[in-house]
Amino acid sequence: MRSYSRSSIALFAFAFVAGTVGLIACSADSSHDGAWDGEGSGGSNNSGNVSGSSSSGWNGGGSGGGGFQGTGSGAGEPPPPPPPPDGPPDAGADAGQVTCDELDQTKPVILYLSADDSNSMASPAHVRELIGLGVSPYPTEVRTYEFLNYYNVAYPAPEVGKLALFPELDATAVPGEFDFQIGVRSFDAVKPRRPMTITFVLDTSGSMGGPGIERERAAVKAIAQSLTEGDIVNMVTWNTSNNIVLDGRVVTGPNDAQVLAQANALEASGGTDLHSGLVKGYQLAEKHYGSTRLNRVILISDGGANVGVTSSDLIGLKSQDADKEGIYLVGIGAGSALSYSDQLMDVVTDKGRGAYVYLDNLGEATHMFVDRFDEVMEVAARGVQIELTMPWYFQMHKFYGEEYSGDPKEIEPQHLAPSDAMIFNQVLKACSPSIIEPTDTITVRAKWKTPLAYLDQQTEVTMTVGDLLSAQKAGLPKAKAIVAYAEALKAPSKQAFDDALALIKAADPASTDAALKEIASLIAAHPNNK
Repeated sequence: MRSYSRSSIALFAFAFVAGTVGLIACSADSSHDGAWDGEGSGGSNNSGNVSGSSSSGWNGGGSGGGGFQGTGSGAGEPPPPPPPPDGPPDAGADAGQVTCDELDQTKPVILYLSADDSNSMASPAHVRELIGLGVSPYPTEVRTYEFLNYYNVAYPAPEVGKLALFPELDATAVPGEFDFQIGVRSFDAVKPRRPMTITFVLDTSGSMGGPGIERERAAVKAIAQSLTEGDIVNMVTWNTSNNIVLDGRVVTGPNDAQVLAQANALEASGGTDLHSGLVKGYQLAEKHYGSTRLNRVILISDGGANVGVTSSDLIGLKSQDADKEGIYLVGIGAGSALSYSDQLMDVVTDKGRGAYVYLDNLGEATHMFVDRFDEVMEVAARGVQIELTMPWYFQMHKFYGEEYSGDPKEIEPQHLAPSDAMIFNQVLKACSPSIIEPTDTITVRAKWKTPLAYLDQQTEVTMTVGDLLSAQKAGLPKAKAIVAYAEALKAPSKQAFDDALALIKAADPASTDAALKEIASLIAAHPNNK
């Protein structure tokens, strides 16, 4: 069998996905029209039409400068893919300095913010596997906001049915610049949870052979462990054709024997026909749909198939039915990492409004679908929209979420899972340090709908600049360390990694935080940290 370097694989994937996404673009939501996906960073002013976006036109939270960081350049290898077309600036880019004279001092700055769906968190696990293989991830494989989702930043939970807001502000070493973070914390998962209808759509094509099929089996088994009596399971396997192996199976409880038997029977062979598998899966999901149940289609794949307009429209239609509980799609990426194509799951989970996770080892299946099951599968608040009102002299300097704008119509609200938090991390810059007034206020407002009744809800917090600066920083130090790590992965250097390690030490001086300890070990193992 002919072997390929990672550079070769990237070239083939680039050409393949470029055609795929071109098909999808005509049916994509208007808020996802970026030419290429770099985490948003746009200059903020008082005109009401500023925006920054990292919504996907190609993929990922990559740095605007682009480039591909292959690990080999041997003779006979194809050249790296061409750089992506110009798009929104990278999250770390300077939004540009605005002078105070250019601003309307009578109007506050009002921005609307979006994080990627709070339970999308594939990028950190995919990156972790690559580093373990001695490979530096491509910048496009690093989506900073997913790192903030995956490595939990802890805030206290509110009472059931509520959301809690946690704004934090801290001065940087640069006069007039401030680290600013908003934590939006949901209530903890309610026990017992509501019943579920789960429809597995499982890739059994030949490319899933090896780690892919093993991780797929582990995912099904982990989800089976989290099911309760009365949950319904459907299962479709697909390669060149599709096969219904479970139709309306009412499970007896955790680890149902029939579900486990089908998981153990999964084998990889044949080609790929994603669309027919999705059609059959959604037919089963509709057949066993329950308006008071949690209805999920779970797609597991190595990303080797394409998704055309028809599949994309089908996923979007089933997830966005405003009159009833939607059938959301959860995407599970199953490697191995070197051949895994991230684009498929990034697109389908964006349309399907569900979680996107990646399994870099068998134990990760238990971590995501037993330990964090409700966080991955359930919804606590629908259509969360964050409105930020600041003094006239502040602008958005760097933004590490997915997108922001002065126009709320440009920002797609996102769902928030229980026992979870949306983390909006950014850097604010004043037009002049001398103009800042400690008594000026910053207001954060959250609007959302309840999961089943779709009742409008709202909460807000207003604090002065001075009070925010003097308050204890509960989650900001850890989030700054996570962001620094993710950004260093996009442009790896010893200095960038040293800066991230310094922030880890500042956030966790006793080295007791498991997430930060893991990040420190990954930095130490990174092939460019020499």
